[in-house]
Amino acid sequence: MKLENEIEGWKGLMKALPFNPDKEAFEELMNHCRRHAVAAGAAVRPIIIEAMFISILLEHEKELRMIKASLENLSLSLNETESQ
Repeated sequence: MKLENEIEGWKGLMKALPFNPDKEAFEELMNHCRRHAVAAGAAVRPIIIEAMFISILLEHEKELRMIKASLENLSLSLNETESQ
């Protein structure tokens, strides 16, 4: 409940964003927070925004790792193709 109250407090920012893709990106960031709400609650942080930031950073780290692995696989595939 506290998380949703914090998110609600940021709705003004979302509404002020000029472009729909920005609004969609903001909503996705808030969804990252919602997905990790239980784990963030276990951290017992008195400042909710800290847990929100860590949740967002965690999702970005996971995505960066997936992109890195994809690029490494692509590079290996290209190197194999060139050597044939």
